[in-house]
Amino acid sequence: MKYIITENRINELIFKYLDVKYGALEPKKGKYVDIVFHFPGEEYGKLGWEKSETLYVYDVLMNEISNFFGLESVDSLRVIGKWVEDRYHLKVINTISEWLESI
Repeated sequence: MKYIITENRINELIFKYLDVKYGALEPKKGKYVDIVFHFPGEEYGKLGWEKSETLYVYDVLMNEISNFFGLESVDSLRVIGKWVEDRYHLKVINTISEWLESI
């Protein structure tokens, strides 16, 4: 059976997924970026945000969203950026995927 899901609906599903799996991320001051979002007790972040309104997304997180929802990487980054804007009230203009161990 084939289903057509609108962009708004897929975004809602991804937001719910991110809320459940990554809703416990806590913001803290970063060493190389302004804000790092990490799980309590973990040293490294999953997301990093700079005042230039750039969001850095841990590549494993981007790949997880891409694979689970069947999206291209650029679409996954766009939705993750919208989620961060909505959840943390931060403006996101650029979203980049990279390894974030060094933040």
